[in-house]
Amino acid sequence: MPRLAARCVALLLLACLTLAGCRREVVAPGDPVAAVKGLAAAIRDNDLVRYSRLSMPPKLHERMEARWHANLALAEPPTAEQERDYSRWMSRLTSADAEKKLYLGFDRRLRKLEGEINSQWPLMKATGGIFINGLIQANDELSPSQKGHAKEVGTALLGWTTPALLVDRARARKAIGVVASTARSLDLDTLQQTRALEMIPALEKGGQVLKGLKQIGRIYGLDLDSSLAGVEARVLAVEGEVATMEVGYPLLGHTVKFKLDLIRRDGRWYSADAVRSAEAELARPPAASRQQKAP
Repeated sequence: MPRLAARCVALLLLACLTLAGCRREVVAPGDPVAAVKGLAAAIRDNDLVRYSRLSMPPKLHERMEARWHANLALAEPPTAEQERDYSRWMSRLTSADAEKKLYLGFDRRLRKLEGEINSQWPLMKATGGIFINGLIQANDELSPSQKGHAKEVGTALLGWTTPALLVDRARARKAIGVVASTARSLDLDTLQQTRALEMIPALEKGGQVLKGLKQIGRIYGLDLDSSLAGVEARVLAVEGEVATMEVGYPLLGHTVKFKLDLIRRDGRWYSADAVRSAEAELARPPAASRQQKAP
């Protein structure tokens, strides 16, 4: 009996480990609509690692991790001035009295703006729209569909923003608290630590930042998780291994719609933009890749 009990325990432990391994495995769907919703669910869960793995085939993802590691080895260390600047900003965000000091600085700037914002708001709004669209259009790393999506979101956000929202001190105080707590949770005291992050840890840290941004959004009445939960997708066309999708989701009382290309590899659907971008980067030597990204 003791031997039988021991074997049962061993089998149970093995089963638990196997199930845990299955839960960690990320497999892209074989259906394009499910693929879109899977990507949205990963963002909703603040899981940028899962999002990354759903965006490209496993072998390509492994090669991108290796390329990231190679770029780290080739990267020049930060200068003393860069380290000082980073340290100064992180100290401001993570000190014990960060919330108080940051709010006082915000309040001083707000007092200068508060008396003029209502009369200047139409011009500020128009200028903001031109500036945002200009930044989006000038970004060579965005595909046409990504630019279209970004412009739709920018238009919705500008239409929703009001002077009263911008000068709301109670909301600002809460948002500043989230900024400070998020910075502390990153636990990246030096620029060297930040630049030494491998791809997966960097994505994990990015997920923490995303969580903080969503919290700030909710403080101001913008629930991104609700928008992501409402993502709908349909197939517009399939040509060979590429599916063109129409994706829509609710945002601030409007429905944002954009087109998204998926690419099929080994029977599963991935982000065409992510796959093509990764393959283009891998076609260059690591040093060339790093130099191209350098400002």
